[in-house]
Amino acid sequence: MNIFKKTLFVLNYFLKKFFLKGFHVNGVGLIPLSSKINVKKGDFHGGSHFILAEDSEIRCYGELKIGNNFFLNRFSRIISHGKISIGNNVTIAQFVSILDHDHYFFMKNNKLQLDGYKVAPIVIGSNVWIADKVTILKGITIGDNVIIGANSVVTKDIPSNSIAVGNPCKVLKSLNNL
Repeated sequence: MNIFKKTLFVLNYFLKKFFLKGFHVNGVGLIPLSSKINVKKGDFHGGSHFILAEDSEIRCYGELKIGNNFFLNRFSRIISHGKISIGNNVTIAQFVSILDHDHYFFMKNNKLQLDGYKVAPIVIGSNVWIADKVTILKGITIGDNVIIGANSVVTKDIPSNSIAVGNPCKVLKSLNNL
């Protein structure tokens, strides 16, 4: 083994041991330097052909599983405090937020206090396109073969073979009828 391969092996070992302990990707992946990935406390599993665009963000304090042929576009973020599961062939456009948590809050002495999180899992099926500026909230299931239109806020489950849009997001039509 030449010195270059030895250096890469040692660098990869220390990165995984001390900085990305729960980070696992099967096959080829592309992660630009300007993307942010934090999986120190969580467990991340990515499939093959896993691509993050510049300035995208993944934070995994819980569990995050992503299938094959995944693309996360610029300025989009996925933050898991509980569990998020994403299927195969999923494309996520710019400025999308996928959050499996809300903050616990209460009033104390007329001041708003934030203390911890309410968490519920998110499941996104296979063959899904999530358009620009979509927000997916905790506890949501999105089926297979789904398109979520731009600027939608997904607050309820979306069935398979659907096109859904709006705030709150509602099924507009079935892909079976096209």
